[in-house]
Formats: sequence, C-alpha cells, structure tokens
Amino acid sequence: MKEIYLYSEKNINKLLNEMFINFDVQNTSLATLKKNNFINQNIILIVSEAFEESLQKSFFNQNNVVIFYTSNNYPNRKNLHDIKTFNKHININKFIDEVTTFFAKNSIIYGDIKVQGEKIINNKTEKEIPLTPLEKDILTLLIDQQETDKNLLLESVLKIKKETETKTIESHLTRIRNKLSKINSKLKIISKGNKIFLKFLL
Repeated sequence: MKEIYLYSEKNINKLLNEMFINFDVQNTSLATLKKNNFINQNIILIVSEAFEESLQKSFFNQNNVVIFYTSNNYPNRKNLHDIKTFNKHININKFIDEVTTFFAKNSIIYGDIKVQGEKIINNKTEKEIPLTPLEKDILTLLIDQQETDKNLLLESVLKIKKETETKTIESHLTRIRNKLSKINSKLKIISKGNKIFLKFLL
C-alpha cells in the first residue's frame, strides 16, 4: 500500500485514512519536512497561506505535493511546478477524487528529471517531452534498477525471449537518449556489452 505523508496542525490522520482507503496515511512534522529528505513521496500539507515559504523548492519538485489551505486568503502558487492546491470550500468527494488521481500519476524523480504520466520533465528548466508507454516502462525500470542487462529489458518490458537476436532494445534506448538530450537533462543511458546503466553527470 502506498503512503501519504501528512502535515497538519490538527491530528486528522484517522480522517485521512478513511478518505484515502488505498493509502497508508503517516503523520510527519515541520522539522522533518524542512530536512528535505523526501523523494518520490505523496505528501499532503494542510496549512495556512504562508507556511510553505519555509520549504525548499526542490521539496516540491521531488515529490507529489498537495496543499490544502485552511484560510480564505490562500496564495497563488503558480511559481511552484506541478503541485495541486485546494481550499476549504471544495467539495469533499471532489477533493478525494482529484487527490487520488494526482497521486496515481506516480511521479518518479531521478537526477534532474521527473517521469510523470506519459512525459519526462527537467526539474530545473521545466522543459518536457512526451514518452511512449514502452519508453516510460524502459526508463522506469532503469531508474528502479540503475543497472540492468538487455535480457531483462527484452523479457520483462518488450516480452521478447532473450535467445532472440534483436536490436530493438538499442533502438528504444536511442530514442530515450534523444529525448533526455532535448530537455537538456544530464542523465545518461550507457550501454556496455549486455549491461545498461544510468549515470548522472554533475
């Protein structure tokens, strides 16, 4: 079961668990949020209008963040890339549906990129480019494994037996490399023999 990390001035963990039955809701503290150790997590902040100014922008870029404002004078947060904001006037069922959908996108952050939906985004420049479903599966597996071999990609992603002679995987890797280059990512996919691994060039 996926987790939601919750920060709120009031203890509403039980209520959120009842609202989001497909998630395990975990309370977190302001001090923990400020340490900025979260990556690829689902996070709900139930806050006043000025709260999130104390958090680093990278915190928002590296996680799936929902902000629920308890004040009528909630701020415009267009400067924070790809967060979801709500205020207390929203219908509760709409809130549950939209937050569930937002978290279901399963953003994955690695290096300077975010894989979200069917696209990759450069977190620094905010340039983005679409991925095919197959390209997304390959890139997601590489991010998860960081080092793998072509046979695994052939069998688990492309559903081709490893005994089959094919250059299909290299064709897909080349297209992904080109897309990373187009959004100016420093993430590189390197092939050496039968091995494939990721390297982030600082």
